[in-house]
Amino acid sequence: MQYFPSPWQSFQHETTLTGKLYAISEQLRNLCPHVHRFSLAIYDDKTDLLSTYYSTSQADEAITRYQVKLSEVYSLQQMSQAGTPRVINDLNCLSEQNTYHSQTLLKQGWRSSYTVPMRYSGRFLGFLFFNSRAAQAFTGEEFNQLELMSQLITMLVYDDQMQARTLKAAVRSALALSCGRDAETGQHLERMGYYSRIIAHQVADKHGHGDQFVEQVFQFAPVHDLGKIAIPDYILLKPGRLEPAEYELMKTHTVRGAEMLEDILSHHGLEGGESVAVLRNIVLFHHELLDGSGYPNGLAGTEIPLESRIVAVADIFDALTSSRPYKKAWTNTDAMNTLKEMAGTKLCAECVNALEQQMAEVEVIQTLYQECSI
Repeated sequence: MQYFPSPWQSFQHETTLTGKLYAISEQLRNLCPHVHRFSLAIYDDKTDLLSTYYSTSQADEAITRYQVKLSEVYSLQQMSQAGTPRVINDLNCLSEQNTYHSQTLLKQGWRSSYTVPMRYSGRFLGFLFFNSRAAQAFTGEEFNQLELMSQLITMLVYDDQMQARTLKAAVRSALALSCGRDAETGQHLERMGYYSRIIAHQVADKHGHGDQFVEQVFQFAPVHDLGKIAIPDYILLKPGRLEPAEYELMKTHTVRGAEMLEDILSHHGLEGGESVAVLRNIVLFHHELLDGSGYPNGLAGTEIPLESRIVAVADIFDALTSSRPYKKAWTNTDAMNTLKEMAGTKLCAECVNALEQQMAEVEVIQTLYQECSI
């Protein structure tokens, strides 16, 4: 009896999406030597945004932190609807197209491409792009290998998204128990996610984070206040200022939320994974402040995880610009001026600036997710 090592052994041992995609890139290099990279873009049907998500390129060549509305890219929109791949065996035909993506491909020396719309279980997930530095690279038998790899990558992306959705749904199911108790549920949660993504999109690069970090922050910012389920109604719904003892009890929602989260993760078998650490930090540390005056741990400066600093800015901005039984909604200008006063002492100045620079996007989100009258 003989045993032969599987060329896919490294793939089988990987537990994260990033690790599995890297293992696939190693196999791609062996099976299709003329294909030099692949990259992924993920689609959000609520905003029509197509966003970069992963690339096997070196950092200086990867197209990252790039977003475009699918409806504005006719060729990709047609592919998404038809579900059929596209081959361009001479990318010089794109030289007249003045789009960022096309011009970047040509500038970097890519000569041919194979684009696959990712669909699984009836859902359009985004696009998978294979590129080669050689013209006429996508012909012949290699297509069979690329088709198999495309299906594998699509299934991996779908599985990763479903795990994130399951995790988010489990937490939001718990949050639903407090529906009707807290005025900050509902549309606030949706806006929180999008504001946080706007900020994360601007600041991730500087801190060594990729597109997947941006997506994780977007997914989990809305569940930051999980622990409010444990706060009594007489405190949670009080229309006026809380008494000192009441405020101390309200502050426990971060720790209580972290404890609840661990129970949910354990119950669903989701304790590991790339996104869980981001979720934990958001739930526990979103009320920490730069000067150390926040809670629960009094963290200061960069002791506070970036995702927590991002969510803190998004949360305060939305709270100020939302109406409550005890206050009217502030204008975006007034709210932003307050954030700028807090920047550098209480809030991350980088995150505040990132939100201010994208106020047009903020206004789109506010239109999409308007509050119900209180």
